[in-house]
Amino acid sequence: MSTFLNKRPTQSPNQPFVSSVMSEPSAPPSAEHAIIYVGAASLSLIIGTRNESGTFSLLEHLDKPLPMARDIFRTGTITRATVEQAAGILKDYLLTVREYGLPLANVRLYNTNILSEAANHEIFLNRLQVSTGLIARLIDDGDMTRLVYQIGLRMLKKNPELREGHTFVTHIGPGNTRALYFKNGRLAAYSNYRLGIYRAREAVAGADGESAQHLTHLEEHIRGVVDHLAQDYSGYPIDNHVAIGAEIQSVAAELTAAKQGAFRITEDELERFTEKLAVLNPDELVRKLHVHYTGGEGIVPALQTNLALARRFGDEALWIPEGDFQRELMLDLMTASPHSANFQDEVVQAACEIGVRYKTDRKHADHVAGFAQQLFRELQHLHALEPKYELVLRVAAVLHEVGMFISPREHHKHSLYILLQTEIFGLSSSDGEMVALLARYHRRYNPEPNHPTFSDLSREERMIVFKLAALLRIADALDRTHAQRIKTIQLRPEGSRLYILTPGVDDTTVEQIAINSKCDLFREIYGYDILLSKP
Repeated sequence: MSTFLNKRPTQSPNQPFVSSVMSEPSAPPSAEHAIIYVGAASLSLIIGTRNESGTFSLLEHLDKPLPMARDIFRTGTITRATVEQAAGILKDYLLTVREYGLPLANVRLYNTNILSEAANHEIFLNRLQVSTGLIARLIDDGDMTRLVYQIGLRMLKKNPELREGHTFVTHIGPGNTRALYFKNGRLAAYSNYRLGIYRAREAVAGADGESAQHLTHLEEHIRGVVDHLAQDYSGYPIDNHVAIGAEIQSVAAELTAAKQGAFRITEDELERFTEKLAVLNPDELVRKLHVHYTGGEGIVPALQTNLALARRFGDEALWIPEGDFQRELMLDLMTASPHSANFQDEVVQAACEIGVRYKTDRKHADHVAGFAQQLFRELQHLHALEPKYELVLRVAAVLHEVGMFISPREHHKHSLYILLQTEIFGLSSSDGEMVALLARYHRRYNPEPNHPTFSDLSREERMIVFKLAALLRIADALDRTHAQRIKTIQLRPEGSRLYILTPGVDDTTVEQIAINSKCDLFREIYGYDILLSKP
């Protein structure tokens, strides 16, 4: 089993908040901003001020129920009533935004990642855009994984006991369950499963609601995926188990007091509490927990799923972050900035473990990735791509030969297939798709408009693939022998030629032949012939 498994399937309002999650354009210092988030069970708004230091002060937080997950997992679409309800809430939120004097340029609109499972999600997104004048962004599974990682990492930093041991972090979301395994504060394994609170609830839902038989069926539905998850992590020592999620975080304070930013709840306490809530009707649940109906629907399934995980792993207790999960997620979106070097290293390490699963040549992959990174940085004035594509290129370099696992013959096509079916930790689905295409085109075969997957890209995205593929081909050719003969390189442009100097290597005939056979794309994109030379 590979280390990184991929199964496709409160903070105080005035407390400074620091995060670095998703890349967005930087904002002026001390400016007020707003985030609107269409979640699984509610539609939320936060308004706040982001300061020069990266801290954030919350000024307003509104939350109104919206049955998105119920619609999606019950009918496969978003109902007309829910669409109209969402449009009405957004209209009210924009009035609030205007009261603060915020221009629309300072407002972002995000949608839950489960929205993509609705057959009419594009119509819904268009309706939101027409209603608000805002571009409706869809958070995909990769984005959500990255956000969950950041929440888990912050919790580890607050608590030395969790940071210094083997800590298992699970997030039970509306449609998926994510598992992250940390060793001494660093991510060591990751997996994603098709089990979620609302997915499970609607799979066994009946007209009679939460009957005893319904709850039994729910437990049976959960058990299969829990057993699968436990099997995947059976060889990992686990000192602590952290449970992240909107529902379990919303009720944790009912059971115990928080210490060092977390609640520690024993399995017995969780079991007794879950049993008490399970016999309540919806009205009783809403009154007891002070939640709205749509949010209350997911609480018992969430507790049952977390309890099933705790039992299966033999946990004495679960650690639960203090705070509102959805608000923290929105704050992460609000304070977004380019990924840190540490996070990029986590992503590359995750890619390396995927390479291990497919028995790639690790030394060659690392060497090509190093050359690719250097080419990207030193030729930035030529390609003019955003910094995030450096990470995409590095991951593609690490994984460009995974198709050899199936067959050396046309392995570039096999690499495309494998990577399109593999979630890569830390990358969005669109970036993961680009990694797959770069692996497809790392050899001398150029992209064609009729090629599957490539043909679905926009003109701008196609040009990005061309630019990155040209760099990857040169990096790969520099280690044509897989022997890492060329240790370092220096770039020296002269006229229409780009000289790549190879200190310590006199005979580069093999590598030059490889470059000559693959550099046509580089020549077309960047206008340079490439020659290897001694310093």
